[in-house]
Amino acid sequence: MNEQSNKDRVYESYNKIVDWYDAHRSRELFEKPYLEAVCDEIRRSSKKILDLGCGTGEPMARYFIEQGFAITGVDASVNMIELARQRFPEQRFIVDDMRNLALGETFDAILAWHSFFHLPPDDQRAMFKVFEQHLNVGGVLLFTTDFAEGEIWSDNGGQNLYHASLSLAEYQYLLALHHFTVLTHKVRDHDCGEATVWLVKYTHKPIR
Repeated sequence: MNEQSNKDRVYESYNKIVDWYDAHRSRELFEKPYLEAVCDEIRRSSKKILDLGCGTGEPMARYFIEQGFAITGVDASVNMIELARQRFPEQRFIVDDMRNLALGETFDAILAWHSFFHLPPDDQRAMFKVFEQHLNVGGVLLFTTDFAEGEIWSDNGGQNLYHASLSLAEYQYLLALHHFTVLTHKVRDHDCGEATVWLVKYTHKPIR
C-alpha cells in the first residue's frame, strides 16, 4: 500500500526508496543541453557548483565532476548522501535541508533540478533568498517547476511524493525581485519529463 509523503519531510520517503531510485534514475542525460548551458556560463569562473537535492549524484553531479567542476551536494536524505559519498569521495556532500542552508560561501552555479518542486509553496518563495545568499554575482541557477500553480502527489517506488508549484507569473516576479535575469525558460519540456525548466543569472547583490 502506498504511503503519502509528509509535505515537510519528503526526504523521509527518499530514504525508503534510495535503491529503487538509484536503479530507475535515468543516466541518459536528457538534461544535457541545460547542463552544457550552465558550463558555458561559468567556465571562466572558479567552477564551484552547489547541487541542492543532489540525491545519489547520478547523473548530474557526475556530469559536472567529469567536466572539472567541484561539487558541493546537499540533500536531506541520509541514505542518498551516503551513496553519493561512496561514488564521489573527493567531492563534498552534506546532509541538510535546503531550506535551512547557510554555508557561508558562494558558488558559481546552483542546481535545484527535480528537488525544489518538492517544497511547499511558502518554502519555495523563501528559497530565493537562500539562492541569493549562495550565488556569486554572475552565477547561474538551474531549477525545475511544474507549468501551473497547484499541489500533486506522484507514486515513486511505492511512496507518494509531494510536489508543488507556484504560477509561472509568480516565479517571474520572484526572480526579478531577487535580482535574477532569465536566460532560458522552457515550459513543459517533453525531453525532461514535462518539467518546466528555468536557467537564470544572478545579476547583482542588493545594497544592504
